[in-house]
Amino acid sequence: MALVPVWEVLTRPGTRALDGVAIGSNGEVRSVGVFHDKPLGQCRSIRLTPNSVTSVQLWKLIAGQHKIRLEEDPAGEARLLIGDEALGEWNRKNGQGVLDLGQAWTEWTKKPFVFAVWAVSPKADPAQDELDQFRQACQEGIARRADRAEDKREQEYLTRCIRYGLGDQEKEGLAEFARLSGIQRTEIHWV
Repeated sequence: MALVPVWEVLTRPGTRALDGVAIGSNGEVRSVGVFHDKPLGQCRSIRLTPNSVTSVQLWKLIAGQHKIRLEEDPAGEARLLIGDEALGEWNRKNGQGVLDLGQAWTEWTKKPFVFAVWAVSPKADPAQDELDQFRQACQEGIARRADRAEDKREQEYLTRCIRYGLGDQEKEGLAEFARLSGIQRTEIHWV
């Protein structure tokens, strides 16, 4: 079992993924965004993260929707950041000068976005009770996430920005991401 970006799941037919838990957002996410020091419309280039094909594809869809055209450049004026790097920049700028991709997606599609799911290796054959135990352990950890936060800002991020459930709405958002990305058919086996 591994936490896998949804782009890999969508582009590998027959992937088995754990139902019920994921990493996603339904609005502001803070940890996936395009940061800019001048208005985004005045930027000419963007540095894309090499760490997430999912986030790069999400950016391309949102840029197309907003008619934003930026050339890819390692020294880009705008920067697509993810994870701790994005959170650090968000905190430093207090949320200013960022196009939050979770929020942009939800405003556009009215759906949540799923960034990653727990997937089962094609060679693995876990028993259903093992999958259920793993899912239960995830849910127990999720229930205690506020207690693990170092400060109020981190608590807000963990409890308000990141969403950990995977239900029908999240699956609809995932299907919409696939459709808008030109993926004709997805074969995800939810276990």
